[in-house]
Amino acid sequence: MAESLAETTAALHDRYRRQFAGKSRATRDLAVLDTIIADSEALLPSLAQSLSLRSEVEERVALYRKERDTIAAIQAGGADAQRAWRLAEWSEANLQRYRREFGGQSRLTRDQWLLEELASEERNAVKEIEPIAKKLGEANLTARLETMKKNAALYAEEAAKIAAARRDQRPADRIATLATVANRQFALYRRHFEGRTRASRRAALLERLIRALADVHKEMEAARAAGVTLPQHADNIAKVAGRLAHHKDELTKVREGKVNTPTAQLVGQLGDDANTWISRYRNEFAGKPRQGRDLDALSEVCDGLHEAARAIAEVGFADETNEKNLGIVLEHLKIAEREFGAILQAGRPAR
Repeated sequence: MAESLAETTAALHDRYRRQFAGKSRATRDLAVLDTIIADSEALLPSLAQSLSLRSEVEERVALYRKERDTIAAIQAGGADAQRAWRLAEWSEANLQRYRREFGGQSRLTRDQWLLEELASEERNAVKEIEPIAKKLGEANLTARLETMKKNAALYAEEAAKIAAARRDQRPADRIATLATVANRQFALYRRHFEGRTRASRRAALLERLIRALADVHKEMEAARAAGVTLPQHADNIAKVAGRLAHHKDELTKVREGKVNTPTAQLVGQLGDDANTWISRYRNEFAGKPRQGRDLDALSEVCDGLHEAARAIAEVGFADETNEKNLGIVLEHLKIAEREFGAILQAGRPAR
């Protein structure tokens, strides 16, 4: 009997995940969620002999009810509320990315330019949401807005600390750090640009890579001026300069490709790119044992899904397929980010 109840509760939660987790709240059917809540609550009296399972179901019911309240508020608020919550949900995705890429990591080699982009996104979202939150007077949205303001400050402050950590190094030590930082930027270009159609690439990402390499090149030159004369350092300076010239030329071609590509074709290219990352997640991580998984590979998948979502959002939502694709990508992004956290936790020794 206990096994049957466990299967029933699992099936209800699976239904919730499939129909609500990561989906656009503006289009969710509250009647379906009400049924899931009612069926879950109806099981509670039968779970008296299994306190752990009862506690799990009670937690799920609380989650379902909280989600119902949020969905109802968004749907009642109309287009403005839907736009505001879309930005708020994207803010949550950025926070997960921050935790994955910066939490507990050495500042010396972290990507301060990504943080600057996240801080800018957060500030822009706050400006857009603030008047909507004031008009709606919706407590959950107002609370989320305050969190977003704190996140923007956190990202900007951390970016400044990363830059300061490198500046505090001796020139002889800094050159190794700068070489690592440059190699990380080279890897980002290979991952997101090489072998991909230019029209589907996000110019803003390439602009960020150019800013990063320009700053690295400046710091490398400063180290040389401070007396670092190693041949390897001179080679690294030349490599960064070469990449900068290449990326600037490529940026022009990416912009031209986007302008000259019909929207329907671009939507298809972006969908194909997103499917590449989704397929990689399914093949390498979905349903696999968490012990021994490659976190670096999963982080690449998460980054790929982040970038795919950004590129899709830039096209806009006049195209129904594009809007649907964004929902699919964001759903898989949330799954991949949650899995990263679960794998990280599985690899920690028990206390």
